[in-house]
Amino acid sequence: MNKESIAKYTGRLSVNGISGMSFFKHTSHKLSIAITTALLAQHQPTLANQDNWNCNQVNGSWDCSSTLTQEAKQASPNKTLQTFIPKKTNTPATYPNQLATTKSKPATSYPKTDTKRAVPIQTIPVALTAAQPKPQTEAKESNTPTNSQENHTKAPKRPLQPDTSYAHLGWYPYLNTEDAPSHCSGRYIEPALPEDDGVPFNLKPIIANALEAHTELGQGTALSGSVKIVQGSRSLFSNSATINRETGLINLTGGATYREPGLLFTGKSAQSNTSTKITTLDDAQYVLYKNSIRGSVAQISRNEDKTISIKEGTYTQCPPTSDTWEVSAKKIKIDQEKGFGWAESATLRLSGVPVLYVPYFRFPIDDRRQSGFLYPSIRYTESEGLNIDTPYYFNIAENMDDTLTPRFFEKRGLLLENEFRYINTYSKNILNTSYLADDNLSNKNRWLLGIRHTGTPAENWRSDINYLHVSDNDYFDDLGTKLSVSEEVHLNRSGALTYSGNQWQTELLLQSYQTIDDNISPYRRLPQIQVSGTPTLDQKWLTASYLGQLTQFDRDLTGLTGSDRVTGTRLHIEPELTAVFRNASGFIKPGVKLWFSQYSLNNQVNGLNDSPSLSVPILSIDSGLFFERDFKLFNNSYQQTLEPRLFALYVPEHDQSAIPDFDTTTYRFDYASLFRNNRFSGYDRIGDTKQLSLGLTSRLLDQKGREAVSASIGQAIYFEDRIVSLDSTTPTDSTSKYSDIATSVNWRPNQRMNVTFNANFNHEDIRNTENNLAARYQEDVDRLISLSYRFSEDVREQSTASFLWPISKNWSTLGVWQYDWMTSDSIDIAFGLEYESCCWKTRVITRQWLKDNDEKDTALYLQFVLKGLGSFGSSGDSDFIEKITGFEQREETNDQF
Repeated sequence: MNKESIAKYTGRLSVNGISGMSFFKHTSHKLSIAITTALLAQHQPTLANQDNWNCNQVNGSWDCSSTLTQEAKQASPNKTLQTFIPKKTNTPATYPNQLATTKSKPATSYPKTDTKRAVPIQTIPVALTAAQPKPQTEAKESNTPTNSQENHTKAPKRPLQPDTSYAHLGWYPYLNTEDAPSHCSGRYIEPALPEDDGVPFNLKPIIANALEAHTELGQGTALSGSVKIVQGSRSLFSNSATINRETGLINLTGGATYREPGLLFTGKSAQSNTSTKITTLDDAQYVLYKNSIRGSVAQISRNEDKTISIKEGTYTQCPPTSDTWEVSAKKIKIDQEKGFGWAESATLRLSGVPVLYVPYFRFPIDDRRQSGFLYPSIRYTESEGLNIDTPYYFNIAENMDDTLTPRFFEKRGLLLENEFRYINTYSKNILNTSYLADDNLSNKNRWLLGIRHTGTPAENWRSDINYLHVSDNDYFDDLGTKLSVSEEVHLNRSGALTYSGNQWQTELLLQSYQTIDDNISPYRRLPQIQVSGTPTLDQKWLTASYLGQLTQFDRDLTGLTGSDRVTGTRLHIEPELTAVFRNASGFIKPGVKLWFSQYSLNNQVNGLNDSPSLSVPILSIDSGLFFERDFKLFNNSYQQTLEPRLFALYVPEHDQSAIPDFDTTTYRFDYASLFRNNRFSGYDRIGDTKQLSLGLTSRLLDQKGREAVSASIGQAIYFEDRIVSLDSTTPTDSTSKYSDIATSVNWRPNQRMNVTFNANFNHEDIRNTENNLAARYQEDVDRLISLSYRFSEDVREQSTASFLWPISKNWSTLGVWQYDWMTSDSIDIAFGLEYESCCWKTRVITRQWLKDNDEKDTALYLQFVLKGLGSFGSSGDSDFIEKITGFEQREETNDQF
């Protein structure tokens, strides 16, 4: 301790009672102590309760208030603890580890009270708290670290009471009336301690309680019997203690306990410094409450820099009732502020059996980023054999990190994947790379390059880059990836720069694709310039909008023929005016829009215009009414709505046969499509129509305003045939006067169940032509079942079922089954069994799935998680996990406990 940093040292030592009192006046370069003492005639409290922290079962839960036991109240009725502080003097700052000497003769026993020499500056009434009296010999045993079986054996048999064998560590079991938020049988309950008030630690006063005190000038003060010493937010408890006047050290023997917020040490003996926060315990146990870390040690020290040093000790995040895993090491250092620890000569033990030795081990104690190896992933498949991933994480800076993952394929070789992330004030950036030299199966180099960027280079500006390229079309099928990239048929390569004004926006876009199957690649946009806006008009009921887009379309023409070879430039302009009249009973919204496109084409099909243009007006009127009534169903009160809707659309027919298809597709027909003004997406086609769409929606709203049921049905009436098609093939229903009947139902009977059903029916024979059914039942994040069925006539018929469901407190099952009814074959089927306790979890999954090349593969996944230390193995590929509805949500939620 630096002498110049200390303004004054004031020691305060008081003992329960008021029968005796002594005060040593403060002098230069001396330590002053105020002491009050009393010898209680009753039994002495046990050390295990010296921190006055007793949790009792009250009304089905734990009451952890600091209360005075009945016997202690009888021992010292209506008494308060008086604290005396010496008068302030102008004495210069002194080094605290020097005790005062007086002209009086050295005392061989505690001096009698001299009230004339005591100068009380302030009196602090404190409710006196004593522990349940026990023999002193038992007090010492209760604070000597022993194994859990011994503690349980010594505890009195109370079959109707919860097991509190580890209450001395602050561990209390969940009671039968409590809902445990995790797989643990209990939790730590930390006593409330004083918070740091900002006063330097060396200037904080010392308050001590004891049953007896003995002071000898020049030698120190000896305390015995229920010793409690408090300095700021830290507390020390023991059966006996001495304060050395020359060194300022406190020695505690006969069992010792040290507390500060978030920290507990308890051992046979301890040494603490009154000027620093350095405290050392021997043969001890420790608990770090925030991260549920604990262990047993030969020696543990709380250092001045707040780190914790351990000699010959253990580290685990298992509860005191279990030693499933622990790390034992010659030396361990834990830094709670930085969030990691070190271990030298470390051995990982599973249920007491050593399974791994490392000379040096660095591990995280919380979720903060730290450089080091992440836990490996292991998978075995029939096609690839053994696959081992061993990622290493580089925490380069607060805004920069890197993950290097060597992936060993038994039949292919070594693949190196790397993900670099960088964030600054203006942008977020990810660089993904991978490389496999001379694949043993394909005899070629395999690689991947991915760039992802989003940024705000200046005010109102936004930049976006998304680039992905792989060496060959089979890259993802053969190797998969652990990188954060999207495995799509068309790999996007785009860059965009956007400026947003007050009521308008402009964007410059460059975009192309890499197609990794036999499909024709989409057109490249090199470049595309777009301007759009919504200007404010004087009339609030009238709104305006506009869009202007100029695009250069290009593509690789190798192997293409006919209209697929057409490239060129398109100018598209689309202004719109809409009026909105609305009240509580309904609305009407007429609108008018101009569709204008001008093309300049290359490689146009013979006989067609290479500069076609299109100018089409679009007229629409959308309207609806709202009706409400009170409604009762199964003794439940609801508000039912009835919402008829009428939509009229007029788009004249124009010849569009000379216009190529650059970016246009046909929308899927459903209830929402009845109220669109174009049946095509993109800007190459405008669907001609004279139609009237009728829809009806009804909702049931409960008393909380929650939508329990909503159902919609609708149909379009066509007054003319539809001529315009996407290509030369005319739609089968282009001459029909009626569209199919579209329905949509959403049913939520309670907060656990949700069912959606969207279906289309042929207007002539009410034949189901397409439907999408999804049902989900979820009690909580651990209990859910999801079913879905997709059907499109002559195109698709598939179903998917997934589930997560516990079969006991610790055991649960998970699985997915995706089936194709047209081929009568399973696309993906997997089943897993999972065991989870308070400090570890294991998961075994077997899977068979159909790959993109129509070949089946099987795999076995095994994952072993040591909570607080990491996971070992693999839980399965990401595409499989995504099929289990709610799986990722459950993992994120459970990680909080």
